[in-house]
Parts: sequence; C-alpha cells; structure tokens
Amino acid sequence: MHDGDRWVHVPDEEGANQEWSIPVTASSPNANSSLVPKELENDDEYWEYEIGQKPRKPNEEEDEEEELEDRYELEIEQSVAAFVDEEFIGRNTIPESEDEDEDEFYPRDRKRKRSEDKLDVGTSFFSGLEFKEAVLQYALRKGRNIEQNRWDKTKLSFKCATKGKCKWRVYCAYDEPTQKWLVKTRYRYHSCTPNGKCKMLRSPVIARLFLDKLREDGNLMPEKIQEIIKEKWKLIASRNQCQRGRTLALKWLHKEYADQFAHLRGYVSEIEKTNPGTSVVLETIPNADGEDMFDRFYVCFEKLRTLWSGTCRPIIGLDETFLKQEVKGILLTAIGHDGNNQIYPIAWTLVQGETSDTWLWFIKQLKRDLKLGDGEKFVLLSDSLKGLISAIESELPKAEHRRRVKHIVENLKKKHKKKYLLKLMVWNLAWSYNTTQFEEQVMKMQDYSMSLYDDVMKLEPKKWSLPYFRLGSCCEDVDNNATESFNATIVGARAKAVVPMLETIRRQAMVRIAKRRKKSLRRQQRFTKYVVKMLEEEKEDADKCITTPGTHGVFDVRLSGQTYDVNTNRMTCTCGKWQITGIPCEHAYGAMIYVGLNVDDYVSEFFSTDLWQQTYGESISTVRGPRFWMKKDKY
Repeated sequence: MHDGDRWVHVPDEEGANQEWSIPVTASSPNANSSLVPKELENDDEYWEYEIGQKPRKPNEEEDEEEELEDRYELEIEQSVAAFVDEEFIGRNTIPESEDEDEDEFYPRDRKRKRSEDKLDVGTSFFSGLEFKEAVLQYALRKGRNIEQNRWDKTKLSFKCATKGKCKWRVYCAYDEPTQKWLVKTRYRYHSCTPNGKCKMLRSPVIARLFLDKLREDGNLMPEKIQEIIKEKWKLIASRNQCQRGRTLALKWLHKEYADQFAHLRGYVSEIEKTNPGTSVVLETIPNADGEDMFDRFYVCFEKLRTLWSGTCRPIIGLDETFLKQEVKGILLTAIGHDGNNQIYPIAWTLVQGETSDTWLWFIKQLKRDLKLGDGEKFVLLSDSLKGLISAIESELPKAEHRRRVKHIVENLKKKHKKKYLLKLMVWNLAWSYNTTQFEEQVMKMQDYSMSLYDDVMKLEPKKWSLPYFRLGSCCEDVDNNATESFNATIVGARAKAVVPMLETIRRQAMVRIAKRRKKSLRRQQRFTKYVVKMLEEEKEDADKCITTPGTHGVFDVRLSGQTYDVNTNRMTCTCGKWQITGIPCEHAYGAMIYVGLNVDDYVSEFFSTDLWQQTYGESISTVRGPRFWMKKDKY
C-alpha cells in the first residue's frame, strides 16, 4: 500500500508472503525511488553503516573465497538466460566455411534482462552475488567509477567513487518475505563524467572476468588482458592489477582442475532422485596410487528418450566437440530432429578423449536406452571418424550410416586444392534425388577431372548420396548440421568448469522445451513452419508445370523440358524427392493444383503440428542447484 511518500509491503490477510515490485510514476518514469526512510536517503552515515557498526573496506581475500556453489549457480543461470532457440535446418545450403572452430570466446558480456541495467528499485535477485554482478556489468557497460560501501550478509550498497558531489548509489537487501534480494534504493543519475577508472575493477574481479578465457588459454598475458579491458570497456587497469588478476584466476583454475570431477557423484545422485528412469552413468579408473579418478559421464533423460522415440523421425546425429579449456575432455552428443526440423538433444557424454573405445561405449549406451536393436530403420549422421564407424558397424550393423559431406569435401581439398569446382560438384552429387541425376553428376566430374573422380569413387559416394538412401526416414540430410547447431549453442558452456557445463546443457534443454511448447501451442496450421517454407519453394515451380492426368492418381507432369511420373495414391514421383523428404515435390504439387487436391493431405505426419506439440508436451524435471549436491570429497 502507499504510505505517505513511500510504498510499503503488507502481507495478505492470511499472512502469506507476496512477491512485489515498486512502481515508477508515469509522469517520471526514470525517477529516483527508495524503500528506506526518505529523510535518510541522502544520509551517508546510513549508507555506510548502521548504528553500532563500523564501515568496512573491501577485502580481496573474501572475494577470493566466494562460495563456489554460488558462483556456479550464477554462471549457469546467466548462460541459460542468454539461450536463443535454434532455427530450423534448411534445405540444400552449402556451408559457407570449412572452418569448424567457433568464433573466439571473449570475456563474458552477458545479456541484459528485465530493465536495461537490472538496478531499478524493486528488481529482485536470487543472491547478493547476482546483485554484485549486475552492478559490475553496469559499471563496465557505462564506464563508471563505482565502489562498494556496504558488505553486510543481508545488505549491500554501491556508490559513485568519483570525487565530488555525485549522488549515484544503489542499495540492495535480503527480503525475508520473498526470500530474494531486492533493490531498495536507487539514485539513478550521475553528475560526474566518466574518467576511465573503476574501483570495482580489482584483481579478483579481473580474475573472474577472464576466468573463461584463461581456462581456454593459460598463456594469456597481463598486457593482453590490459588491452582487452581498454578496448572492450574503455577502462584503465594497471599491469600489476592484471598480473594479480591473472595469477588469482590461474590459482582458481588449478584448484578447479583438481576438484571439478569430485562433485559429479552428487550431481548423478541428484539427477536420479529428480528424474526417475533417467539413464545416468559415471565411471572411474584407478590412478597410479590406486585412487578412483574420473573416466566418463553419460546421461540420457527419460523424458527426452521417450518423446524422441514416440514423436520424432528415426534420425540421430552423432558428433564430438572439444571442451574450450586446457583440461582434457571431449563432449560426445546424440541429436535428433523434431517435426519442425529443429534440433532435439537426446543424450550427451563427457569422456577424456575421442577414441574407438569411447565411441563404442557411447554407442552401446544409446543402443540400450533408445532400443536401437541392430540399427534397422534408423539413420545415423556423422563425420567419417574411424572409431565411430567401427563402433556402428559392430553394434548397429543394419543402421543407415550417412557420412558428413562437408567433412568429405574438406579431405578432398587437401589433395585437390586448385580444383575450384570441387565443392560444388561433390555437393551436387550428394544432393542428386535419383540415380539418373547421380550418373549425370558423375559424368560431369569425369569431364572436369579424372583424378578427382577417382578419389571420390574411393570414398563410396553411394553411402552419402540421396538416391541410395533407404526410404521412410523423411530425411534428406547429407550433412550433420543439427550437431553443429547444438555445438554453437553450447559454445559458452564448454568454456566453463565441468559441473556448470553439464548443468547448463540440461537447463538449456528445459528452456528449449518450454519455448517450443509455447510456439507449438500457438500454431494453428496443420503442419509446422518448416513444411510451409518447403512447400512455398516447391510452389514456385509447381505453378509452371504442365499436367496430363491419367487414372488412379497417376499424372504426367512436364517441367523445364522433362516429364515426370507422379502417383498421388502411392505418394511417389520419378524425381525421387517426394519419397525421400516426405513433402510433395514441385511436380506432385503441380499435379495436385491441376486437379484441386489439398497438398496438406500428402505430407508425412512426422511434420504435423499435433506431433510437434506432443514432442514438447512434457519436460525433464528440475534439478536443485549445486549447493544441494556438490560434494567436497573425491571418489
């Protein structure tokens, strides 16, 4: 309720706690506002300390000893908050670059949420650490000289550190009714001018800002850190500050490398408690002293497994990606495709290295959990990795294993560097929808270069070209774009320690499901957006078709001087595209337009909105934060 000049929080009649925020008047949307007594708002004594307390100064040792669980939780939350849902995978697009490395990972500059700077009165935080991070990001983004002037366990405040009469300040305190930290008072405006200094930019802060980068590259020198700070935030840090920050970060990382796998047993136990039926495996090996050390971790959540099996096409993309840190480790992933041709993570595993043994172990886990049997009726997409090929041949001998064409092109270019049409020719060969088209592309390659032709034939192109794929999967992929899309999403997580990385991937899966559930429930059309886009492309040529009808759903369709046989009853066309994709080709679409058939009646149900909604009808269950399951003991 409103009490004079202040807004105060009043429990409801039954005494229940209510979450609340402080409104800003319409006449002054950026007005300074407060939850402390008005007569004390400009009282420096009140801001520095309460009666009977002495003001404290920053203690760098306290910053060094922040609760690891709180830091992990904050990093996970921020990574998930920055998650952007992946777009659907399009058709027949040649990759622009052969460089598989992602963009360089720079110090974090997180997405802003809620208000522009997250410091409006009434803004809530789950911890004091999150509030301090919000103030730090404000100081960095605005180039302001801010310092902390209150360090109580339940109260924190910051003020402008520039000499003069600048009144900028912000005060946050723990609110018992909501069990959150709330911004109570904020003086929004600075009367000073940025001077390139920031008292918050002490060595522990520099250490945290560059922790991810140093985890990836331990050779990052103080001079480079100093340069990045100046370039990125327009702030000045001394070389000694950067040196101390680097030393402290490396100290944290040394401890992290020693302890990061020690917490996994608690994580595994928490997953088993909160997600019954989930397959989660943690294996160890003895070191030279006979102690158990981490070997590999695998998880396949029960909800992801059952919903993929019941609603998605039988397609699994397999890939490996290195952790973006100096510690040894590789993430293996299994990715599906939903009805909108977007990625659907099924399972992931962390291993020490990519070997034949680790691939065999991963494939065995998937075979058991996904009930793959001998692989019949399933399509696997991957690079031509010897260990993976061997594992699939051993465990899933009847699976259709499609090799990644981008990887094939990269290998061919090593020998045929000056053959500039190589890329286009190999992709056109892979994208042939029928054997006639395939043979035509082979002849063009022979005319262009016999040496290239010979090397391509050695790679058995029938194993990675469309006309020789089995029908029924409604998948025209000859590349592994799904796993590349997933790897791009988790690039930030891969620069984290193991626990935050794994938990970020899990929470992103939850957010992905929630976002797509909302989208799917809003969709009124019979089929997904992906199908609509594909049919729009087909209609451009369908309108040009000349159709001659036969009987029993048979048509002769002429386009660009060629005639194709279409059978709407059998859902086939001699071009082959309809059978492979599950979506009517331009010739079939042209015949349907001619006789007035509804094209939607001839699209595979794999792409239906109903099935897409079922895919995201349920989510994996929540897992409590690291504080509840992180263990100090090792294996």
